[in-house]
Amino acid sequence: MPIELILSPIMRPVVLAKSLLFAPHRRSSRYIPHIIQLDEANCSRYAIRRRFGTGSKIFDVYDTKEEGSGPSGPTEQSKSLFWFVRSRAVKGAYKMYSNAIRATGPNGEDEPCATLRAGLRSNVLLIRAPEAPVAELGWHVISHRVDALDAYRMFTLADGATYQWTTKGKYLERVKNVGEKESEVRERIGQVVPAAASGFDLIVDDTKIPREMALASALCSFIDHWNTNIDVGGIYYARQPRHVRWKRD
Repeated sequence: MPIELILSPIMRPVVLAKSLLFAPHRRSSRYIPHIIQLDEANCSRYAIRRRFGTGSKIFDVYDTKEEGSGPSGPTEQSKSLFWFVRSRAVKGAYKMYSNAIRATGPNGEDEPCATLRAGLRSNVLLIRAPEAPVAELGWHVISHRVDALDAYRMFTLADGATYQWTTKGKYLERVKNVGEKESEVRERIGQVVPAAASGFDLIVDDTKIPREMALASALCSFIDHWNTNIDVGGIYYARQPRHVRWKRD
């Protein structure tokens, strides 16, 4: 049984209280940052899809710009670049495996290249990402932030830059001068496009962020950040099925 089901009676009031605490900050932090728009011509595109018959337990990652691929990836599941496997005990915890790292365990089993945990304290642990710089290996805590414009999930990398996923538009932005009002610069380097109930597409300039980190942080937001009508706590306070969101909320 996922631990979230046990903690839900306690955590639902917590996420509601945290959402209410964000409200005064949203009203008192109005400013207009400079935004550099996403250049999709220089981006890679990946399809993250639920594996058939597994519900939300396994997600496969396909490169949709690879030769022979369609808009949802190749026709063979074996051509997936990465796959995510959900923990049995924790709903928002996944291990990330790479097709480039196979059978490296003591008994020939596959070993994860990263792990992730979504929730009030989301994080990503890069263990042995094939194309990520060595300096990026380790823990990356994903924090929450709200201003008058939007709500965000934020993390930093070894290059010293701050990155954030937005609620509106589902953009991945590299931010300079965070919180410095009109001198803040947000460069959009990625975006998530939902693919109905089957998953999502990730458009990202992977010359500006390791793709493993972009994929793992996007999945964190997909299962928790964008899965709720309030600012936080999508695992504990998820958007209900068939709920129509008011366009101006």
